Amino acid sequence: MNRSVYLCPCCHKYEFSDIRNYEICPVCKWEDDPVQEEDQTYGGGANVMSLNEARKAYAEGNKVK
Repeated sequence: MNRSVYLCPCCHKYEFSDIRNYEICPVCKWEDDPVQEEDQTYGGGANVMSLNEARKAYAEGNKVK
């Protein structure tokens, strides 16, 4: 069976069960938000931080909000 893999757009360590369905990553706590993935500088919506801010925070060992 050929299955697409959709990794968390923040940490790239967790495989979501479906694309852009507001699932929360158990690794970094990012909530998969289609609006924030489309505009990676947008803060608000499902997450306080923008996707770019969250990636930076995760890479530096800080909490993703």
